Amino acid sequence: MVIPAGLEPATYSLGNCRSIQLSYGTVSSPYQISKTDGTTLLRRLIAFAALGLITTSASAQPLLCEAEGAAPVEITRIEPDGTLVPRQGPSLRMVGIVWPDALEPATREKARTTLLGAIKEDIITIKPAGPADRWGIVPAHVFLREKGSEAAPFWLQAGLVEQGLVPAWPELPDLCWKTLISHERAARSARRGYWAPRAQAYRHRVIQAAPQDHLARRMVARWRVFSTRKSQVLTYVNITPSFRVGPSIGLTARQVDMLNRQGNPPETLAGRKIIVRFLSGPAGLLRVRLAQGDALIPDED
Repeated sequence: MVIPAGLEPATYSLGNCRSIQLSYGTVSSPYQISKTDGTTLLRRLIAFAALGLITTSASAQPLLCEAEGAAPVEITRIEPDGTLVPRQGPSLRMVGIVWPDALEPATREKARTTLLGAIKEDIITIKPAGPADRWGIVPAHVFLREKGSEAAPFWLQAGLVEQGLVPAWPELPDLCWKTLISHERAARSARRGYWAPRAQAYRHRVIQAAPQDHLARRMVARWRVFSTRKSQVLTYVNITPSFRVGPSIGLTARQVDMLNRQGNPPETLAGRKIIVRFLSGPAGLLRVRLAQGDALIPDED
């Protein structure tokens, strides 16, 4: 991946289309207390547009999250759960993100409305990321380009994640995942949308009030580690309480090995902030099940 010096990948994602309304502050949480001046962002977007916004890989084949080779599609509507319904062909799910679920109706409708405005006048192309699920919905990467624009298409998932509208979910190939995480890091640093501190506290309270209603819900959280403890089977990462009782995360030997290879052994996490991607359990956040893949990483911000 070749990125011009001083122009991080997290700064270009929504700049190709004037009709995109996913600018700073547009999709932020109602709990966010500050707005970001978009002037610097606009300058960087223009700079990236001039450079073509092309991400190069070592492979001759473009990555799934790169627009080259994507097929055009006409989207007729967006369901409340984020499913894209084309005029022809199967419905599509944007892979690699966590769409707001039915237990967050205001956030879900805001995401859907914002996305409808974003794709209204743009050229949309897609790349399937895998087979259809049991409901016939195909996971896909989605790309947008403004009609008449010479700028390259951009990856829609990266734009949604960077603006804090949705968090990333680890179900992508390695290089695409690293790219998506770089966009998410920009949203976390700015405390935008999903990452606004009060927004996370609100989600936690809702889940703990009715844990069974949120069973197996995909969640992403920023937590501080209180302590770690190794048992015969699992290594437990105990989280500093933010709502009466702190969560506890059980790491398998494989997950511990992954952290060790990344240079972040569990015993070094005490006192540090981490980003956790998990499925909520029967007791809500008290016992959670980590997602597959890169589900626990230290927060670098």
